[in-house]
This record gives sequence, structure tokens and C-alpha cells, in this order.
Amino acid sequence: MRLLRDKKTLTKFLLLYRTATEEPTRLAELASALDMSEQAVSNYVSEMEDEGLMDTGGKRYKPSPRGVEFVGEVLSQLGSFLEGASREIDFISKCTAVADEKIEKGDEVGLFMSEGFLRATHGSTGSVGIALNDAEEGAPLVVGKLRGMTEMDVGCVYLIATQGKGDPKGSVGSLERILEDIDYDLLAVENEWNLGLANIMGLKVDIRFAPVQATLMAAEKGLDVAFLLTDRTLDNVISSIDARNRGRPDEYRISYRVL
Repeated sequence: MRLLRDKKTLTKFLLLYRTATEEPTRLAELASALDMSEQAVSNYVSEMEDEGLMDTGGKRYKPSPRGVEFVGEVLSQLGSFLEGASREIDFISKCTAVADEKIEKGDEVGLFMSEGFLRATHGSTGSVGIALNDAEEGAPLVVGKLRGMTEMDVGCVYLIATQGKGDPKGSVGSLERILEDIDYDLLAVENEWNLGLANIMGLKVDIRFAPVQATLMAAEKGLDVAFLLTDRTLDNVISSIDARNRGRPDEYRISYRVL
């Protein structure tokens, strides 16, 4: 939030707030309350007088009507930020998992990743929390009071480029050998050509729509993906992976192999 980085605006707000609630008569009182030098307070007060925010007439410092509006505007911005931040903190202090067994509200549960999904069990894991609802095996479970970190490895993407033309049966033999040599969790296809090749090989296709985005998401969840794509789009997919990895620590980068 830009306001929280704006020291000058926040200092004016604090000075106006203090003068509104206490109406001090001396600069020394303001300086002591805000842990500032008298000279710094004097400079701010002079500037706020010029801006019509501070009224120094009479024997007390106090906000002008415009100064009161200024305080209200800042409070409104801070209130909106704090409300949103509170919702976000509440969100990250809770999570939803799939119950790996029957769990009752109030049970302490351990969280772990399996097949790309967060699961909850009565067993001990690196991340634990408290069940906030009853859940049968396989049902959604909300977990709160989270502690620890869920262990998760980032997956690998195997990029298998095909010509996208010619006799599809001629490509099947080499594709079968490649797929037999790798251990993958999901199969993704880029288009109808590659879907057809998978059909010829009798393979179940897991990802067929928005394959690049879905493949990256699956890899982020620790799944290894075999991605059948055409050679003309190979460079673009590699660029997407590199863009996703940019600036991330090595342990959180998606690895890939071109086969």
C-alpha cells in the first residue's frame, strides 16, 4: 500500500490526530509524543499551516476543518487496507484439504501432498492444524491454527515434440519408447494431433485444455508431466517455463527435459 510508504503523509496524519485529541499548547509536547525534534515538528506545522491543514490561532494547536477531512481520508484508506489484510491473514491461517480418513471437528491433523492435492490425516507430518469441521474420507476439510510447513517437491515437465504432420502411425513407435523410459504422473497434449497419437497408443490423457498453464500448475504441485506438443511451439513453452522460474530459488523451479 503506497500510503504506508509515505512517511510525510503519515507524519502529518499523526500530528493532526494528536492535536485533535489533546490540543497541545507547545511544540515540545508534540515533539515528545511523536519522538521527533522540535525543529522537525515546527517545519511540519508551518507546512500544514500553508496547506490549510493546521490551525495555530489562539493558544492551542488543532486541525483546521480541512485537516479534519485529511485525517478522515487517511483513516479510510488505512481501514480499507487493514480490512483486506485481515481477510488475507485469515485466509492463509486456514486451508482446505481432502480428508484421508474420517476426521472429526477439533482433531489435530497432519497435512501432506499426494497426487497434487493437499490431504489431511491423523498421522504426524511437518505441517499440522486443527480440523474445523467433520469430514468423511475423501470429503473436504477446513484446517485452522496451522503450524509448520507442508513438504512438497516441484515436479518435472518432459517436453516431447512431434512433427504435427505426416503419417501419425509412424510417430507412435518412437513415442512409446520415450514414454516407457520416463516416470510421469500426468499426460498432457497440446492439440488434436497429439490427442490422436495418445488415442492410437491407448493412453489416458489427463490435460487437454489450456495445457501449458495446467502443466505448470501440476508441476508446482509436485507432479511430473509428460507433455506432447508440436515442434513449432516447443520454444514458446520453454519460454513460459523459464518465465515462471525467473527469480525463484532453485528448489522452487520447475525442471524440464526435451525428449
